[in-house]
Amino acid sequence: YNLTALREACEEEEIEAMEEENRKMSHNHTPLPSPNPKKMKSKNQDVGKQPGEITNETILDAIQTLIKRFDEQDDRLKAFESRMEANTQAVRENKEEISKVKEEMLLLKKENASLKQICLEQARYKRRWDLRLMGLPEKDKEDTRETVIGILTRVIPVSVEKLRESVDTVHRLGKKNDAATNRMPRPVIIQFALRTVRDEVWRRSREARVCREMNIQFKEDFSKEDREARAKLWPKVQEARRNGKKASLREGYALIDGRRVDP
Repeated sequence: YNLTALREACEEEEIEAMEEENRKMSHNHTPLPSPNPKKMKSKNQDVGKQPGEITNETILDAIQTLIKRFDEQDDRLKAFESRMEANTQAVRENKEEISKVKEEMLLLKKENASLKQICLEQARYKRRWDLRLMGLPEKDKEDTRETVIGILTRVIPVSVEKLRESVDTVHRLGKKNDAATNRMPRPVIIQFALRTVRDEVWRRSREARVCREMNIQFKEDFSKEDREARAKLWPKVQEARRNGKKASLREGYALIDGRRVDP
């Protein structure tokens, strides 16, 4: 309809009412743009998801991470078990070696003790040809061998010539100016070539007049081990003798009533 013709035919109030109704109808029939389906979907999804919510995807990722860690831990445990087995085997082998070494050590100790005893017996046997002369005054540039032979002629009834053949070497023991022996003469070691002559000198020296006159004394030549053993056993021998028992010292041991006593 024509608005101009209507204005002319109708009154002004009626025209304004009709225009107002026409505007409402035009507004109600105006087409609107269609919504974006992707945006709508995203909005719908966002609307359904709550902040801090744990989804299935998050749980699956956590499970896979744990499985991977467990697999790595299993590999480490297997490597550790392998090292433990290797160490156990090494310890077992070391124990076996130590046992063998201990057995060898015991054998070596027995052999060493046996060899030591053999050497000691040999030294004892050799010393049975020796005597020690204690208390002989020491002089500068002395001829110790001739001095000792002269003393021996007064101990046993043997000529000087025979004694010179029977006596091998004669010398003093220790250093000449040793402070430890300055107050007394150094002992003299006499090595005999004949055992019979040595034994005769040893028996007769205890009652020899020359020993008392010169204040000298003949002694057997014992090793250090035997001297230490005799020093320990001598009090026992003295006590046994005071108790009326038969007791004497030997090389490294004592005899008391026929029974051997070791130090």
